[in-house]
Amino acid sequence: MTNHLNEAIALLQSATQSLTELAAMPVESQPLRETVGTTVKQIYRALAELTASINPPSLDRIPVEILTKADRLGIPLDDIEVRVAITTHHLSQVIGILNEIEQRFEEIRRVREYLLVRLPDIPIEQLGSRLPLYTAADFEWNEPRLSPAELATIRSKYQIDRLLQQPPRHSTDLFEQIEAADRAWEQARVERQSLDTNDTDDLRNLPF
Repeated sequence: MTNHLNEAIALLQSATQSLTELAAMPVESQPLRETVGTTVKQIYRALAELTASINPPSLDRIPVEILTKADRLGIPLDDIEVRVAITTHHLSQVIGILNEIEQRFEEIRRVREYLLVRLPDIPIEQLGSRLPLYTAADFEWNEPRLSPAELATIRSKYQIDRLLQQPPRHSTDLFEQIEAADRAWEQARVERQSLDTNDTDDLRNLPF
């Protein structure tokens, strides 16, 4: 913690000194853009050091394959800002930004800066399977078991023994039953349509 605090103090002192010297120069001689740019970088780094002093940015909890991919994409994992960013965001965000960088690698000129800017905007997603996890305890039967007399009553009421003795129906028999039902339905539809037509003709022939 002390090392991070000392580094933050040194960075802030350097930034203050640069701005003090800049203000003492004539306006026409001031390297304003360069000095301000450098100072901003120092302040961001100082903020990362302060964050690291509270919560050391250890990468031990990051899966090895994620770190390997980041290294392959040229992301400096020894950079304090990168380490703080990776360890203070959700793992799904880290995975998301790495996938985005990989897809757009040819378009990105500064991978480190891209990661630091885009990482907070990556949406958090659920990792792993979205299906619920079941254990043996979920399948334990908590209801009291039926007595032999109750089981016998149920078997008799629903004729379970007779159903078990019936031979299994073949799939072709089922298809034949479906086709027969379709033919019967079509025949009924035709007869009903014919009946409706005859009723209409009878109404037309009435003398009024």
